[in-house]
Amino acid sequence: PDSWWRETLLLTYGFARLNYREFAEKYLGWLSNRKKSGEIRLSGLELAGAALLEIETPEAADQQAQAEKLVTVLKDQEIRAPAIVRARAGDTLARLGDPRFRPDAFYLPDEPLLGFIHIPAGQFTMGSDPEKDKEAMDSEQPQHEVDLGEYYIARYPVTVAQFKAFVESGKYELRFPDCLRGRPNHPVVNVTWYDALAYCDWLTTQLPNLPNMPAEQRWGWRATLPSEAEWEWAARGMDGRIYPWGDKFDIERANIGDTSIGGTSAVGCFPAGASPAGLLDASGNVWEWTRSCFESYPYLQKGADKNSRERFTSDCIDTFTLRGGSFNLDKWFARCAFRFKFKSTYKENNIGFRISLSLGSVMR
Repeated sequence: PDSWWRETLLLTYGFARLNYREFAEKYLGWLSNRKKSGEIRLSGLELAGAALLEIETPEAADQQAQAEKLVTVLKDQEIRAPAIVRARAGDTLARLGDPRFRPDAFYLPDEPLLGFIHIPAGQFTMGSDPEKDKEAMDSEQPQHEVDLGEYYIARYPVTVAQFKAFVESGKYELRFPDCLRGRPNHPVVNVTWYDALAYCDWLTTQLPNLPNMPAEQRWGWRATLPSEAEWEWAARGMDGRIYPWGDKFDIERANIGDTSIGGTSAVGCFPAGASPAGLLDASGNVWEWTRSCFESYPYLQKGADKNSRERFTSDCIDTFTLRGGSFNLDKWFARCAFRFKFKSTYKENNIGFRISLSLGSVMR
């Protein structure tokens, strides 16, 4: 992990590959099998992947094999490593070709249900208790119970590769083309609320044809932005925890300003930061658009329709809620209950989104 050794280690493989092939192969294996600690192990695998890319035309099979090894360790929740090391590993994985995503399914995750997590109907605790969370804001209070029907939510925020597939397939006209300039496995940013909804509408039309999706999720389900309540339940579970992983902040579990990464990181680089439901990157990395108007709590006023927050009136048609914090802000913003309002036509380099699936029609 010592940065001053990096170029030496990479060049050793590059030069050896030209003249000492047998040594080069052993050297790559040595880098890939450092097991002194989690940090050393992940650093070694990242260096092995970067070393392989030093040569002009690495074999595709070698790249794939190295990427698979790197993914295995990067996804291991027991591996402890600094955020900077994790971010670098995610970037090298992007260059190798990230095997976690399917090119034949618009780069959605190569998982059952293409990475959508089932959240059953039930009741959860929404908002903050100032006795438990001393950083709670007035807009997060009062803490209260909310009932929700079942839904599905994406494990990761939408990536650059996924959004690019939509732009190219759907021939979507971008107002801000710079949203496609990031690494393919990073969350897409510089997207407005309307850009995010356009992706949702397009994905809805693709659901019947996607692999790994059972019939009940293909027909009648609509891709949309999660509501505030759906996002918060998936991000913190039913026990009112402050962060997705618990009540105490851990700098190795999220990409926020204090980690000094200084930008977005590949989605899923912080597996120990997973929520009880399995959501990743719910704290930090990028703010996430929701489909909910920013209004005071309780979330559902007495006697209100369950979709009242999404029935856009003249008071909130242009202002929606962001959740999750981002790479350039501190841990206060990364709390699960923190709420931030933003204009729907604005975009920033720290704002992205994730997808939910709802049954039947939902308000847009």
